[in-house]
Amino acid sequence: MSEHGFYIPQNLTEANAQLDIVLTPKARKKFGGLQDSSLRYVSLEIFGEWDQDSSSRLTRYLNRYVQPQYQEWPYFDWQVRQHLILLSYLRYLQQRPFDVAVEAQRFYAQADSATRLAERVRQANLVADSIQGVYIPRNLRESFAQLDRLLPDTVKQRLRHPDPSYGLGDFHMGLGRWMRNNWQLWGGSRLQQYLEALGVEHPDNMSGVILATYSDYLNGRPLDEQALRAAYAPPVRSTQTATSVASQAVVVKGSPLADHPKRRKRKEYTEEYRRFFRRRRIDDFHELPWGAYGIPGEIEQVP
Repeated sequence: MSEHGFYIPQNLTEANAQLDIVLTPKARKKFGGLQDSSLRYVSLEIFGEWDQDSSSRLTRYLNRYVQPQYQEWPYFDWQVRQHLILLSYLRYLQQRPFDVAVEAQRFYAQADSATRLAERVRQANLVADSIQGVYIPRNLRESFAQLDRLLPDTVKQRLRHPDPSYGLGDFHMGLGRWMRNNWQLWGGSRLQQYLEALGVEHPDNMSGVILATYSDYLNGRPLDEQALRAAYAPPVRSTQTATSVASQAVVVKGSPLADHPKRRKRKEYTEEYRRFFRRRRIDDFHELPWGAYGIPGEIEQVP
């Protein structure tokens, strides 16, 4: 059993049976209508329970077919495992054959080709002032100017005074996701390079830093890049407690849709995940690129 009482399958046959239980009839029908190529945008909250760490028996089973290549390509081993689970279930629903070893090899072959192309695009994006028609800020101050222009006053007020229960984490899957996707914090951009130079390495943390420092900016607190460098410096024997929102732990944990599902405090889960805990069923899921859903109520128009 997982930390929250969900059964952890031993293999993909059991995973298919568990997904039959967890997904509602509506969600199963929607999933069964997908194409193989659509699975790259799909994730299900249950994966956060099945793949919490390397000791999970489903993880151990799938790791027989996973070949982590952290230095060569931008896929993590958990993403390969997730792909295999999704593809197995889709083939099961569509009554099509599935061989986990064959599909794992096919995934790696396709990913290697895509990675070479992606690297050429990334190198060009690192020096571009705009990517796909979206202006890329050079630094945090430019990002503040862009957010000033993009956000309605109601959202700025929420950023100025975050909800006491969830803080800026409420923005992680909305405004935060828009920044990660459109400012190319995943794919590579000059803003990503700037934040990496400050010591912020993960895109989730990058969007968290932007949100936190923008909240400071809206409250009249000056930007302190030195404090950020200190906060993200390699750990030493003792750490100094910072006082501003930005210099505290500016790590906004995300949804299992976006990042590896590790154990979190309950308040750090998204609303979708909290609903999953309550109902223990999945009614719906995203199957399109995140940009297709927009960010109602946060960004009124894309620059």
